[in-house]
Amino acid sequence: MTIRQALVVDDSKSARMMLQRLLSKINVNAEAVESAEEALRFLEKQQPDVIFMDHMMPGMDGLEATQLIKSNPRTASIPTIMYTSKEGKEYQDMALSHGANGVLAKPASHEAVMAVIQSLDKPAANDEPAGTHPPAIPLVEIDKLIQKNLTQALEDIRNELTASVDEHARGLKASQSTQLDLMQARMSQHTARLQEDINASLTEAALFKKTRNQNQRLAVAVADKLVKKNVDDLLHMMADDRIAMEEELTVLREDILLAQKKASARAMLTGLLGGALLGGLIGIAAAFYL
Repeated sequence: MTIRQALVVDDSKSARMMLQRLLSKINVNAEAVESAEEALRFLEKQQPDVIFMDHMMPGMDGLEATQLIKSNPRTASIPTIMYTSKEGKEYQDMALSHGANGVLAKPASHEAVMAVIQSLDKPAANDEPAGTHPPAIPLVEIDKLIQKNLTQALEDIRNELTASVDEHARGLKASQSTQLDLMQARMSQHTARLQEDINASLTEAALFKKTRNQNQRLAVAVADKLVKKNVDDLLHMMADDRIAMEEELTVLREDILLAQKKASARAMLTGLLGGALLGGLIGIAAAFYL
């Protein structure tokens, strides 16, 4: 049998490109879609010779899609191979019960793909009826076909390189993420140790021990300043008291002098009054006797 066209259905870009590359090595042109829903829409317009169907996909899974393909008369004759990492006879029996023609395990090898293609013993959907001969192809069409194949080959190479770069980038990202996690873990441990040291150094006993000498010097300086201030205050107070006492003594001296002056004046007045009175009495007496 001749297999020319294949449809690869897989939500993994790298898995699609790997199988496309393996099929291209055996001269099978493979279209690719990333979901079962896209595959059903593709089959409404085109009929490949074989379908490679992934099992686990977002939305409709591969077994459900295979059942729908086999229930449609237009697509029922297309061989469908489950392209999945699931293995075992139990899964193979389940796949066959849903209409699949076989199982191709991931990751696929060149020999496994060849064996699957060779195991298809029914004519493919695009096979020509027996006894017919294809018409001669003009050189222009051959040139167009060559250009198309070259373009497709370049696109496949570009896609393969893109997938390889993506895989490498994911690997680097994972490695960097792991290294970052390790650095964060080490940083967390270092931070925890620093926090413990800080907490230990902030206890009252530790702070007292570290600042004891400074506290002693500060206490002596404060005591010196207090003593000096008290002495200065006492001297100022004594000076103020002395001034006040001197002022009081001055006032007292003035009061004493005034009192003395008043006493002298009083004595003189008393003497004068006494003399005058005595003279009067003498005059009276003399006048009486005479």
